Order: sequence, then C-alpha cells, then structure tokens
Amino acid sequence: MTSPLVDHLRHRIRTHGPLSFHDFMDDVLYHPQFGYYCSSRNPIGREGDFYTSSDLDPVFGKLLARKFAAMAAEIGVPPESFTIVELGAGRGLLARDILAHGRFPYRILERSPIMRGRGRESLCGLDVQWIDQLPANLTGCVFSNEFFDALPVHRVVRRNGMLREIYVTEDFSEIEGGLQAAIDAPIAEGRSGEINLDARLWARRIAASLGHGYHMAIDYGYLEREFYARPNGTLMCYWRRQAVEDPYIRIGEQDITTHVNFSDLIQAGREASLETVEFSTQMDFLIRLGILDELEPLAQSGAAEAIQRLEAIKKLILPGNMGERFKVLVQRKV
Repeated sequence: MTSPLVDHLRHRIRTHGPLSFHDFMDDVLYHPQFGYYCSSRNPIGREGDFYTSSDLDPVFGKLLARKFAAMAAEIGVPPESFTIVELGAGRGLLARDILAHGRFPYRILERSPIMRGRGRESLCGLDVQWIDQLPANLTGCVFSNEFFDALPVHRVVRRNGMLREIYVTEDFSEIEGGLQAAIDAPIAEGRSGEINLDARLWARRIAASLGHGYHMAIDYGYLEREFYARPNGTLMCYWRRQAVEDPYIRIGEQDITTHVNFSDLIQAGREASLETVEFSTQMDFLIRLGILDELEPLAQSGAAEAIQRLEAIKKLILPGNMGERFKVLVQRKV
C-alpha cells in the first residue's frame, strides 16, 4: 500500500513516533494536498461514497429556511438581519436551497479548498461570503449538517480501570499509550470508544461567536448512555456507499466517521452559556416544519418525477432511515 498520503503518514510516524488516532484521522481527511476531503475526486453525492440530506431533495433547504425565519422572529429581527453561518458546507447545495427560500446574510466556513471551489460554483451569483473563522457578536444562527461526525476523534480503551489512548504505528497497526489530554468517559473495562474533544471546542467557539442567536447541529448520533453502549465505539468508514470497519485500508480514499455524542455538545454548550431549546429526531423536526404538507401534492400528482421526489423525501423522515438516525440539536445563547 503506497500513495503520497501513506508516504507522508509513514514519514511523520518515523520522525515523531506513533500518531494518536486523532492526528491520523485529521491527516487522512484534511491534509491540504492529499486528504480525503481535499482531493480532486468528489466523494459526496449519489455517485460518491455517501450522500447527505441536501443530495436527496431541495425541500430540506426549504424547511430549514422556514426554521431560520422562525428563529429570527423569536429574537425580534428581520431575516435580512439574521446571519446564517454554515459549518462544512461542502458543495454548497444546502446553502443554495436555503437561499432560494430566504433572504438571509449567508457565511460559509469550509476547511477544504476543493470543497470551497465546488461551493463557489454551486453558489455563483448568490450573496454568500466565505470566511476562515467565526464572526464576533453574531446575530443569527451557526448551523451544520453532518459537520461534527467528520471531526477527528480520540480513540480510547479501558484497561485495568484506566483509559488508554490508541495510537497508529508505521505499519498502520494500533498500540496503546498514555492519554494526550486529561479525559474520561463511561467506557466499560476492555471496551473502546471515541471522545470528540474537537466537538467540545467547536461548541465553545460557537458560543463565543454568538451575541444573540442560535446554534443548530444536524447529524447522526446518540445521547451519552446509548453512545457508550457500543462495545467497540461507533467508528465507521464509507467507500462507494459501502460500510467498512477498517480505517487502515484505502487510506485517503474512504471516508472515516463517527456518530456524534450529543450529550457532549449539550454539556459543552451549557458550560458556555448555550441553552438547549430543542433536541429531537430529524423526523419529528421536519414534521413540525411541515414536511408532510410538502409530500401531499407529490403523492397526488402521479407523475414520474413527483413519485421520484416522494421516494427521496421519505428517506429524510422514515424511522429506519435518516428520520431516526439523525438528530437535531438547537441551542440558544443566553
């Protein structure tokens, strides 16, 4: 197995010693030249390794625009003064669909230069600003759709009552060592799991950025009890729409992801003055926003295109699909 990314990782490990899984995952996904999200191939979409809600139908963006308008009304500002900051916008499809139904000031914080370029193509002609850091004293909403699941995580295992960190060696095998940071988690003896310190950091950053407004995270994940109930954690890779358990094959060519521990986001937000105002499944969230009313005319149409849209939209809310696996967390700056 060799590639520029593999050669880079091996050189780094030879020079500095085994990498924590966090640093390995960060390089694999986000290395500016060779990382999975920074390569020229397009991993996202119906023909890619995975797809997101915005790939299914524009109704997702339409309903989010409705939610943002309601948020603006709740804090007493017009939509034109309610700034949306999207984290990890990818190709910009969701931003495009939101702006088709709402005149919000729109900012995008996207780490990948390749994704920025694709996003600019999708959003050509729309009033969107690309930023490198969160703005100060924001009135609006910082939101994301499948952002936190792609953040690098620390993988740990409990041995003799103590947590040990998992490191990656030059031959891409795993060893255990001391923790990079003082962390703890309710992981049982002999079991492993993930701790997403980057997610906690982003929660604090978002809280510091907001002057008056909201944070909304849409992602797949669980609350703490269910999150740590899995004996080997939630780490998973995706290649050509297939789930793969081994992160050390096709390095840089397959996605690496973990479920989100929403209890972590809730707690980190609370400590930084973010009050949780809503936590629900994506199904319940979209039903409250009126997605069933969007389905009715499609069901009555009978046209082939309408039936195709109907089937795609159903995936957003079906219990066995995105409807239950995905959660929506809304926090408000207090």
